[in-house]
Amino acid sequence: MPPIPCPSCGATLPPSPVVCPACQLPLTGPEAVQLWQLDQQLASLQTERLALIGALRARGTTTVPAPSRLGSALPGPQTSDLQSAGPQDLGAAGTTGPAAPLSAPRRRWTTQQTLLAVGVLLVLVAASIALAFAWFVIGPYGQMVVMGGFTGLAVYSSLYVSRRALPSSAEALALVAAGLLLLDVSAARRFGLFGLDLVSGRGYTVVTGLLVATGLAALHRVDRRIAAYALTSLAAASVAWAGVVSFAHGPAGAASLALLGAAAFGAARVALPGSLGLTRRAAGGPASLWSAVALATAFVGALRDTRPERFGADIAGPTASGLACVAVLVALCVGGAFVVRSVVAVRAGVLGSRAAVRADWSARPVSGDWRAVTLVALVTTAAGPAAVLGLGSQVGPVGTALLSGLVAAVGAGLLALRPARQSLGDLWLLGQVAAGELVLVALAVLHHADVPTIATLVATATLAAAAAVLRPRWLVPAAGVSALALLFAVAVAGQLRSPGTQVVAVTAYAAVLSAFALARRGRPDEQTTGVVAALSFGLALAASTPLPDGYAAASLAVLAAAAAATAVLRPRLRPVAAGVSAVTGTSSLWLVGGLASPDVQWILLALAAALLATLAIWLRERPEEAVLAIVAGLVAVTTVTLALDRGWPHAASGSAATYGVLAVVYAALPHRRALAAVGVAGLTTAVWVELLEADVMRLEAYTLPCAALLLAAGLWSHRELGDGSWTVAGPALLVALVPSAAATAVSDDLPRALLTVTAAVAVLVVGAWRRWQALVVVGAAAAGLVAVTQLGPFTLHAPRFLTLGTLGVLLLMVGARYEQRRENARQALSWLSSLT
Repeated sequence: MPPIPCPSCGATLPPSPVVCPACQLPLTGPEAVQLWQLDQQLASLQTERLALIGALRARGTTTVPAPSRLGSALPGPQTSDLQSAGPQDLGAAGTTGPAAPLSAPRRRWTTQQTLLAVGVLLVLVAASIALAFAWFVIGPYGQMVVMGGFTGLAVYSSLYVSRRALPSSAEALALVAAGLLLLDVSAARRFGLFGLDLVSGRGYTVVTGLLVATGLAALHRVDRRIAAYALTSLAAASVAWAGVVSFAHGPAGAASLALLGAAAFGAARVALPGSLGLTRRAAGGPASLWSAVALATAFVGALRDTRPERFGADIAGPTASGLACVAVLVALCVGGAFVVRSVVAVRAGVLGSRAAVRADWSARPVSGDWRAVTLVALVTTAAGPAAVLGLGSQVGPVGTALLSGLVAAVGAGLLALRPARQSLGDLWLLGQVAAGELVLVALAVLHHADVPTIATLVATATLAAAAAVLRPRWLVPAAGVSALALLFAVAVAGQLRSPGTQVVAVTAYAAVLSAFALARRGRPDEQTTGVVAALSFGLALAASTPLPDGYAAASLAVLAAAAAATAVLRPRLRPVAAGVSAVTGTSSLWLVGGLASPDVQWILLALAAALLATLAIWLRERPEEAVLAIVAGLVAVTTVTLALDRGWPHAASGSAATYGVLAVVYAALPHRRALAAVGVAGLTTAVWVELLEADVMRLEAYTLPCAALLLAAGLWSHRELGDGSWTVAGPALLVALVPSAAATAVSDDLPRALLTVTAAVAVLVVGAWRRWQALVVVGAAAAGLVAVTQLGPFTLHAPRFLTLGTLGVLLLMVGARYEQRRENARQALSWLSSLT
């Protein structure tokens, strides 16, 4: 059952209330029963009112799309139905649907409050100006009397208008009164009343702050409906405590006093009588703020006091001030955890369960009573890692390593001794240990000491491994953290010996981690471990960049083997793993060959391309076939390009011919005929390279072999290509006829023109006879191109009257038989389109 609020002040009532603990309102007797029944009736009427409004809105949206007013939403004569409807009708309409739950109205800043706020500001400014001018007229004591009178008048006015049920005006006048009171105490010392100017400023701030806070709290006790007195009293008390903190020397003292202030305000939240109302309930706000101040001050002090006395090369002793700051941080962590736990326990008793407390806190973490608790929780969470960082920065590298081992041992002990339950407290405690361990790792790295860094990384890996074993639900992230920590520990340990040792050590670790991941088939940590293994290989390759190629070749070879094992044991990852294995294995062969000679390097690369193509043929109909074929093609192109760049034409042509033959063999497999194009490209490249090497410049020597290969490939693959003339014979005819026909325009080679036009006409005749569109179009285009190029020179030298006359006669003939020629053109196009 949800808590019941007081009908007068709204405070939460106990389960069996006799009197309100906040406003002392009696809750027994017939009057209390009648008040309860009246509240229930008001709530029921409000529910019916909201339901009726919802029904009217739904009715308006279904009947009229956009009425301008209520009268236009109903038919004209029937608008009087609302007037003639009795209370029973309204009640029935209001209860047609389920009653909407009542929600607390959202508080907004009203116009009245704006005017009152501006008025408060103007009154305070006017009072300040009046005080400045009146001082020279009435003297300091007269001024004291006047300002005291104004202050008393503001206090009386706020209490008076509050009793008249004017809350906003009362709050505004209360702020005026509080401001005047602070102005009075400041002016009293400023102008030396009663010799107050001789008093120390900090002491005066402490005393007057406490007095003002007490007075304002007393005013709030007189009328607890005025919240301004409670809030300003807490603000005055905070100012007074700030004066106390100012007496401290050094950050340790300031942090200790700030922590004491947080404890004092927290104790006030618990120990003050309930008659103080909001002053008691809002004391948690200053407590949380002073805990944040203590955290910041202690953290700065712990980091600043890092000039310890040396006990050795790497061992240092912390200073007393630094230890005091660390102690404050530890107190904040422990005390804050106790406070949060106590508040949650109390609220669980009110709300019924801790789950309800979590839901309420998560719904409004920075509003209401949870605002201060949220800040305390944040301070508590940050205090633990801050204490570890502050202590680690003072004890040196070796001390940091020892502290890391201690934290890891504490975390392992907690994991082993505490039961595995999903409690927020347990999660927070273990999170503090993990955060402290990570902070120590970062601090060890900043110390630039390799051995302590290795020790902290090993401690972190051990703690993460313990979490993975003892908390199965944390297996995936814990295994990842453990593997990463060990990776960096191995990298740093290898670097101690030499960069080459580092590469070898990281590569070996990556291989072991890959084998471990493959052994964890179906386990949750399999993917995490595999990802860290991939990162390990990447780190090894990055570290081998400035070293000789042998180190990178070894790392690539191990990576290729690991990827190949993954491809065999993990069918889901087979395409990707096969591609990685092919690329890294080829790269490793390239680097190994470079250690011997350029010739050996190129031979190994050529063999790798052939081997990959053979593997793709062997592993046909499997997921990795396409990946291996693509990688083989890329390596083959690289091999031919590299041979040409190094001036090895015969090697380039031989490798291209070999790859072409392999592609033809590959195309002989079922549903692989399209790869014949790759074979044509390889064999054509081989022929062209040899022709260039022999200084052959005849165009047909380059086009006719390629055309023959294209025609053979098209005829071989005619069924898969759909038996279309353009796909079967079109590419070959274009390569064979078009370049030769175009060459007749730039040369006077009559045999070429004669042979080209003869071949074109023959192709055209065959195409018309067999009804093949590609042969007709290509043959006609080539013959026409040769005819135009051969007729062109003679046309330029012919008499003008002959040229113009011939063109004129042609135009007359076309014009005279235009309709017939257009029909003939349509028939020709229709016939051409009907060809295959």
